[in-house]
Amino acid sequence: MTNGPASCKEKPGLETRPANTFITSLPNRTPTMPAIVRNATPTDTGAIFRMGSEEEVFGVSPRIRFYERQELDEWVASPQDNLLLVLDCEGEVRGFLFCKLMSSHWAYLDNFYVHPAARGHGYGKLLIQALLDLLRERKIAYLSTLVAEHDPYLSRYFESGGLAVEKTYWWLERFVE
Repeated sequence: MTNGPASCKEKPGLETRPANTFITSLPNRTPTMPAIVRNATPTDTGAIFRMGSEEEVFGVSPRIRFYERQELDEWVASPQDNLLLVLDCEGEVRGFLFCKLMSSHWAYLDNFYVHPAARGHGYGKLLIQALLDLLRERKIAYLSTLVAEHDPYLSRYFESGGLAVEKTYWWLERFVE
């Protein structure tokens, strides 16, 4: 991953995209720099791990900074239980989304991230739309997520996408060692 601008120029042949590519633009909004959302592959987990490890926001506690690299590999290997999507800009992962399929009707959006240099171009909406399309295909009726109480920006972002605040929870943890 580079720290430079998020250049996402149209790739030649994008119209004949691979089967695991889900979405390239939104119906009423075209991102200013085209990208694709696709299933993560084993070669993407390093970039996802780096992004998550570099951002303090992913830390849920002092001992848990981000997912373990092995967890990312497990999720890619188990698409029947997990949706790990990446935002691909010219072959570079510039964002990701992880959703756990909890049951036949419920999915939990566990993580959602767009690199700061790629924000403001509609990529987050692209990731969310791809997720919603996949959940509809699987006939999953309910999507939930948790947002930190002190993050009003993310709360408003998800609310603008149709999610509604229902309850407030406390994060409780225990390490089983």
